[in-house]
Amino acid sequence: MVFFEVKKHKSGGISSKNMKAKLKRKWLFTLCPAVVGCMAACWLDKADPELPVIVTRFDIASVLLIVGILLSILLFIHHWRSENVQKQYEKLIENEGIEHRQFLRRLDHELKNPLSAITTRVATINNAVGPTPYEINMEPQDQIKEIQQMVFQIDEQTCRIKRLVSDLRKLSELETCTLEYSSVEIDRILQQFFEDLKKNPASKHKKILLTVPKTPWTLPKIWTDEDLLYLVLQNLTDNAVKYTQKDDTIEIRAHEIHDQVMIEVADSGIGIPENEFENIGNELYRARNSRGIPGYGLGLSIVKTIIRRLEGEFAIRSKEGAGTVVSIQLPKWNGEA
Repeated sequence: MVFFEVKKHKSGGISSKNMKAKLKRKWLFTLCPAVVGCMAACWLDKADPELPVIVTRFDIASVLLIVGILLSILLFIHHWRSENVQKQYEKLIENEGIEHRQFLRRLDHELKNPLSAITTRVATINNAVGPTPYEINMEPQDQIKEIQQMVFQIDEQTCRIKRLVSDLRKLSELETCTLEYSSVEIDRILQQFFEDLKKNPASKHKKILLTVPKTPWTLPKIWTDEDLLYLVLQNLTDNAVKYTQKDDTIEIRAHEIHDQVMIEVADSGIGIPENEFENIGNELYRARNSRGIPGYGLGLSIVKTIIRRLEGEFAIRSKEGAGTVVSIQLPKWNGEA
């Protein structure tokens, strides 16, 4: 997807000099009808001073002049609008190019650290098991333990790269996968997530709450893809667990809003710095206060992509040091398949 857009931009690019010359020619062209009208009016006035009158107040020369001016005005409006559309298109392409370069820089950063660790460990192992394995100042048993530790670290970093590639592939597939809509009982899904979250060892010392309406009625069914909804909730609760500490609170809540159901996952974790808020949800972007926590910055990207495909709404509120609330809205089931 990204490669196609960049390729399209390159193949359709026009130099700045050529673009300016083209715009000048376009604006000059808008004056042609007015010029022609003036010339025709002047010629008729000189050739035949007693021109036949079409209406009581306008002769043919005046009509030609007015028509020419009107056509110029129409052409001016047309070119003004097309130029605005062109500028918006160029701005969009420029922004996509910037986002693409930022994504590549983040990807390079995410891959560089584990690959550097793997390279270092492999070089150390090669030195340890080379032609003179005991040249390093270690006892054989300590050497074996050191090698085992390095092999474990290599395996850990390799798994990290595999997970990153798997998440990137998943994000790409979400753009084109076939959606399987059905009526989903949101109460059941949320209750299931609530139970799973309480059993998660990572949330053992955290307060887990579920808030859904029971009176005067329960939540209505929603019309969505159940598997993708499950993936959304999984990513949101994983983030809530990851960015909270011992004795922090994680709350899953839902309520009905007109023809939609809103689901929120709130936590009292580290929150998001205000100056980085607009970048949250971009691929591989992570806030500065989360750099020491394992992850790749793909969870919210996956959530945003799914919600967009499900034609729902996504919003996030956060305050650094206080916590975060991520909300999604999905349409209710209207009783039709």
